[in-house]
Amino acid sequence: MMTKGLAFLVSVLLIHFAGVSVSAFIVRKQVTAMHGMLFAMSMAMGIGLFAGTLFVILFQGQLLLSTVIGICIGLITGASIGSYYSFLALLEGMLSGVMAGMMGAMLGEMIDSADWDKAIMTMFTIALSICFLIIYEVFTQWNSQPKWLRLYQNPFIIVLMFSLLCLFIYSQTPFILNSMPFLSPSHYP
Repeated sequence: MMTKGLAFLVSVLLIHFAGVSVSAFIVRKQVTAMHGMLFAMSMAMGIGLFAGTLFVILFQGQLLLSTVIGICIGLITGASIGSYYSFLALLEGMLSGVMAGMMGAMLGEMIDSADWDKAIMTMFTIALSICFLIIYEVFTQWNSQPKWLRLYQNPFIIVLMFSLLCLFIYSQTPFILNSMPFLSPSHYP
């Protein structure tokens, strides 16, 4: 069962993905096609892993459905960012998203229910760190920057923001509530 903490976690990741998408679109003419391939591949990998793991935990026992959802989310993520740059970046993003969605679902299926929150936190940390690294790289590519934006080029500021955000979000646990089967009174010892 989903909690408010998990809804908040997913919304933070969606907001950061939107920020990465907009910033990658803004600098698409200032960076090389290799940057575009890297942006598409890494975002598809992070979001696909997170989505595959999350949906296999939410839809317990339905591995195929969870895998398809994870693959589709990773594919859409990679295609949306890769489409700004070139066909190769689009293809690289799509294929990385497919692979990550599948791997996330397989990983989530193997995890014991006691470790679900840890798995979600780990996948969220990976996806969020990818978002922060891409935004950091994009900020270094902008030619004309406002003074307040130069503050975000300091790696210590980025690490501090990332750490504080993760600590706040991790305080919202548990993300998944295990559903307990109903036992009739005759089953109790």
